[in-house]
Amino acid sequence: MEAAFVSEFRDGQRVVTHTATAPGGPVVPVGTTHPIEETVCHLIVSGELEPLIPDTGADALVAAHPHISLFGIGAYASVPLYSDGQVAGALCCVSRTPNATLNERDGATLRALGGHISELLASSTTPTPQPAMVDLSQLSTAVAAGRDLEGLTRPLLELLRQVTHLDSTFLTLVDWEAEEQRVLYALNAGPLDIPEGASAPWSDTLCRRSLDEGRPLTTNVPEIWGDSEIGRQLGLVTYLTVPVLDAHGGVVGTLCGASHKSQDVDPRHVASMEMFARLVAGQMAREAARTAELARVAALEERMSKLRDLAERDPLTGLLNRAGIQSWLSTALLELRPDVEQLAVAFIDLDKFKPINDTHGHAVGDEVLRRLASSLGATGRMGDLYGRLGGDEFVVGGMLPPTPAALAAWSGRLRRAAVAQVGDIRATGSVGVVSISDPELTTNEVLHRADEAMYRAKDASRASAADAPTA
Repeated sequence: MEAAFVSEFRDGQRVVTHTATAPGGPVVPVGTTHPIEETVCHLIVSGELEPLIPDTGADALVAAHPHISLFGIGAYASVPLYSDGQVAGALCCVSRTPNATLNERDGATLRALGGHISELLASSTTPTPQPAMVDLSQLSTAVAAGRDLEGLTRPLLELLRQVTHLDSTFLTLVDWEAEEQRVLYALNAGPLDIPEGASAPWSDTLCRRSLDEGRPLTTNVPEIWGDSEIGRQLGLVTYLTVPVLDAHGGVVGTLCGASHKSQDVDPRHVASMEMFARLVAGQMAREAARTAELARVAALEERMSKLRDLAERDPLTGLLNRAGIQSWLSTALLELRPDVEQLAVAFIDLDKFKPINDTHGHAVGDEVLRRLASSLGATGRMGDLYGRLGGDEFVVGGMLPPTPAALAAWSGRLRRAAVAQVGDIRATGSVGVVSISDPELTTNEVLHRADEAMYRAKDASRASAADAPTA
């Protein structure tokens, strides 16, 4: 989503109090006021609409709402905010275009964030002094602008540092196969230095001890966990950690804070940290799903490519078959630029191939075809056309500079290569070459022209042999 905003319901009016918008996203300015019953928020809070609307144009009620067109909204998500058990406002996320990926996990993240904001609204009515709380505008900015895990996590680490005043805040990942914990992102603003990329055996980590003992906050690490080598090396005195859980409740990482001195942390900050951990977990799940989908698509593409290859390859020679030849020529004609290139196509027919098959057998005949295919394939460049139409007919093609000299040199290489030697059996091919500069021709017309050129070459060779003097 491209924008997020918090609104409060006051005296029958919906008033936007905090807003954050990514570049190019819908703008809902702070102070925007509308009667509650005229807002999309009200329709969602009242249950007339679902909390997640991936495409506002797909719902007649939403599409007709004047605010959708006024603010240019293509996707909408909202949850109510509560104070003293009453609906006190709404948290909304919007984007200009429909968002087909909007799902229940996003809804859970939004509800978690809404619950935290509801706590802040409730606490704001209490006259007793309160500790520094999470800045809602900064939080909404972090959530709206967090396009990936790093983009979301780094602002959250800064918010945690601001409210807890701990030296360092950081996110770790746990590799259960290696039984190792690694620091992924860290913010160091005091004497402590928690380096990104640092790793340690899970068994020796303070996070493992915290989770095993159900102790999120420890203010005297040397006394409680004096046997920890990591704690001694880093000089940790205060340690705060909450788990980052996957959809099945398994620990995939931790969100942590640490200090070189004994320092208490307000329980509400621990609650904020738990909410941040849920945001991080949601982002990790989305990225894992995207990675899995990309891998699935890549595997599908690979399978399809192999199937296409099987469908367009001659199993005997490995060259393109008739379908592959047609496909290559079709693409070449579409991309042909007659002012800067010519399409050269050669048709090769093995001379006297039938007697070889009849005399020496099909195994030898097949080997002759394979040898010819290999010889022809060595004449050009990667990406040129090398194909077998069937029987003893082959087609070669390539894009050349638009000069007679380039065509002559290419033709000469092919004629020299149109030879197959198997033992004492030598077979040669007749080669007909045409230059194509008209992209409007069909592939069949191109092949027909090349075929005619091959027969002219074969007739010329026969005539030359007939005119040759005999001993």
